[in-house]
Amino acid sequence: MSHANVELVRRALELLRESYVAGTATEGLLDLCTPEIRVDASRRVFNPDVYVGEAGIRRSIREICEAWEEFNERTEGLIDAGDRVVVLQTISGRGRVSKAHVEQKGALIWTVRDGRVKLIEVFGDPCEALKTAGLES
Repeated sequence: MSHANVELVRRALELLRESYVAGTATEGLLDLCTPEIRVDASRRVFNPDVYVGEAGIRRSIREICEAWEEFNERTEGLIDAGDRVVVLQTISGRGRVSKAHVEQKGALIWTVRDGRVKLIEVFGDPCEALKTAGLES
Protein backbone atom coordinates (compact mmCIF):
# COMPACT_ATOMS: atom_id res chain seq x y z
CA MET A 1 0.00 0.00 0.00
CA SER A 2 2.77 2.49 0.81
CA HIS A 3 4.30 2.21 -2.69
CA ALA A 4 0.86 3.26 -3.96
CA ASN A 5 0.97 6.21 -1.54
CA VAL A 6 4.32 7.35 -2.92
CA GLU A 7 2.96 7.17 -6.48
CA LEU A 8 -0.18 9.07 -5.44
CA VAL A 9 1.93 11.85 -3.90
CA ARG A 10 4.21 11.93 -6.96
CA ARG A 11 1.15 12.45 -9.20
CA ALA A 12 -0.32 15.06 -6.84
CA LEU A 13 2.98 16.99 -6.89
CA GLU A 14 2.91 17.03 -10.71
CA LEU A 15 -0.64 18.38 -10.67
CA LEU A 16 0.28 20.92 -8.00
CA ARG A 17 3.16 22.22 -10.15
CA GLU A 18 0.75 22.52 -13.09
CA SER A 19 -1.66 24.39 -10.80
CA TYR A 20 1.01 26.97 -9.92
CA VAL A 21 1.58 27.59 -13.64
CA ALA A 22 -2.16 27.78 -14.36
CA GLY A 23 -2.88 29.94 -11.31
CA THR A 24 -5.65 27.62 -10.11
CA ALA A 25 -6.15 23.99 -9.10
CA THR A 26 -5.82 21.91 -12.27
CA GLU A 27 -8.24 19.17 -13.16
CA GLY A 28 -7.55 16.02 -11.22
CA LEU A 29 -5.69 17.55 -8.28
CA LEU A 30 -8.71 17.78 -6.02
CA ASP A 31 -9.81 14.28 -7.04
CA LEU A 32 -6.68 12.95 -5.32
CA CYS A 33 -7.70 14.59 -2.03
CA THR A 34 -10.38 13.85 0.55
CA PRO A 35 -13.15 16.48 0.76
CA GLU A 36 -11.81 17.50 4.19
CA ILE A 37 -8.19 17.85 2.99
CA ARG A 38 -6.13 20.04 5.26
CA VAL A 39 -2.91 21.86 4.40
CA ASP A 40 -1.18 22.82 7.63
CA ALA A 41 1.24 25.61 6.77
CA SER A 42 1.18 27.02 10.31
CA ARG A 43 4.94 26.46 10.69
CA ARG A 44 5.75 28.84 7.81
CA VAL A 45 7.55 32.06 8.70
CA PHE A 46 5.61 34.09 6.14
CA ASN A 47 1.82 33.88 6.10
CA PRO A 48 1.37 30.88 8.40
CA ASP A 49 -2.08 29.42 7.87
CA VAL A 50 -4.17 26.26 7.69
CA TYR A 51 -6.18 25.59 4.53
CA VAL A 52 -9.21 23.29 4.64
CA GLY A 53 -11.19 21.58 1.88
CA GLU A 54 -11.37 22.37 -1.82
CA ALA A 55 -11.76 26.08 -1.10
CA GLY A 56 -8.64 25.97 1.07
CA ILE A 57 -6.57 24.29 -1.65
CA ARG A 58 -7.74 26.86 -4.18
CA ARG A 59 -6.95 29.73 -1.77
CA SER A 60 -3.48 28.34 -1.05
CA ILE A 61 -2.62 28.12 -4.75
CA ARG A 62 -4.06 31.59 -5.40
CA GLU A 63 -2.03 33.13 -2.54
CA ILE A 64 1.19 31.57 -3.81
CA CYS A 65 0.52 32.81 -7.34
CA GLU A 66 -0.31 36.30 -6.09
CA ALA A 67 2.82 36.55 -3.93
CA TRP A 68 5.35 35.07 -6.35
CA GLU A 69 6.24 36.24 -9.84
CA GLU A 70 8.16 33.00 -10.25
CA PHE A 71 7.63 29.97 -8.04
CA ASN A 72 9.40 26.63 -8.38
CA GLU A 73 9.34 23.49 -6.29
CA ARG A 74 11.99 20.87 -6.94
CA THR A 75 11.46 17.48 -5.34
CA GLU A 76 14.71 16.14 -3.92
CA GLY A 77 13.27 12.90 -2.57
CA LEU A 78 10.17 10.97 -1.61
CA ILE A 79 10.38 8.83 1.53
CA ASP A 80 7.86 6.11 2.23
CA ALA A 81 6.65 6.25 5.84
CA GLY A 82 3.62 3.95 5.67
CA ASP A 83 0.46 6.07 5.50
CA ARG A 84 2.71 9.12 5.20
CA VAL A 85 5.09 10.24 2.47
CA VAL A 86 7.84 12.72 3.29
CA VAL A 87 8.71 15.00 0.40
CA LEU A 88 12.11 16.67 0.61
CA GLN A 89 12.22 19.71 -1.61
CA THR A 90 13.83 22.97 -2.58
CA ILE A 91 11.54 25.94 -3.06
CA SER A 92 12.69 28.93 -5.06
CA GLY A 93 11.07 31.97 -6.47
CA ARG A 94 11.04 35.70 -7.05
CA GLY A 95 8.67 37.92 -5.14
CA ARG A 96 6.05 39.68 -7.24
CA VAL A 97 6.49 43.01 -5.43
CA SER A 98 10.00 42.83 -3.98
CA LYS A 99 11.59 41.04 -6.96
CA ALA A 100 13.82 39.35 -4.36
CA HIS A 101 15.00 35.84 -5.23
CA VAL A 102 14.54 33.26 -2.48
CA GLU A 103 15.64 29.65 -2.22
CA GLN A 104 14.96 27.35 0.71
CA LYS A 105 15.14 23.68 1.59
CA GLY A 106 11.99 22.32 3.13
CA ALA A 107 9.79 19.28 3.46
CA LEU A 108 6.18 18.20 3.37
CA ILE A 109 4.49 15.28 5.04
CA TRP A 110 1.57 13.98 2.99
CA THR A 111 -0.82 11.72 4.92
CA VAL A 112 -2.86 9.32 2.81
CA ARG A 113 -6.09 7.60 3.89
CA ASP A 114 -8.03 5.19 1.69
CA GLY A 115 -6.08 6.15 -1.41
CA ARG A 116 -6.55 9.91 -1.10
CA VAL A 117 -4.54 12.75 0.44
CA LYS A 118 -5.99 13.77 3.80
CA LEU A 119 -3.31 16.08 5.23
CA ILE A 120 -0.29 18.00 3.97
CA GLU A 121 2.04 19.43 6.61
CA VAL A 122 4.57 22.08 5.56
CA PHE A 123 8.00 22.22 7.24
CA GLY A 124 10.81 24.71 6.73
CA ASP A 125 13.24 22.25 8.32
CA PRO A 126 13.54 18.81 6.67
CA CYS A 127 14.92 17.31 9.91
CA GLU A 128 11.79 18.39 11.80
CA ALA A 129 9.62 16.71 9.15
CA LEU A 130 11.63 13.48 9.37
CA LYS A 131 11.32 13.49 13.17
CA THR A 132 7.59 14.16 12.97
CA ALA A 133 7.19 11.24 10.57
CA GLY A 134 9.11 8.99 12.97
CA LEU A 135 12.07 8.56 10.62
CA GLU A 136 14.73 10.19 12.83
CA SER A 137 15.14 10.42 16.57
